[in-house]
Amino acid sequence: MKILLLNDNPVVGKLVTLSAQKSGDELVSIDSISKIDDGSYELFIVDDGLYDDAIKETLMSTGISLKKTLFMASRNSEKP
Repeated sequence: MKILLLNDNPVVGKLVTLSAQKSGDELVSIDSISKIDDGSYELFIVDDGLYDDAIKETLMSTGISLKKTLFMASRNSEKP
């Protein structure tokens, strides 16, 4: 599985990296939506620290293919 992680939190990055390694998945980790390479990803994970409503529009305009999306948030954060 090819996973795209949008994150700037080192703890979240480490946890997702370890999980991807254990399951044998390919992980592409970026800290800015502008750094996304064209391609197809089976899972897009976005951390609440970098999420905004413009991400969906940006992704759709780039031609990137995403099958599923996962929003990671702390318990007290507002969910989109």
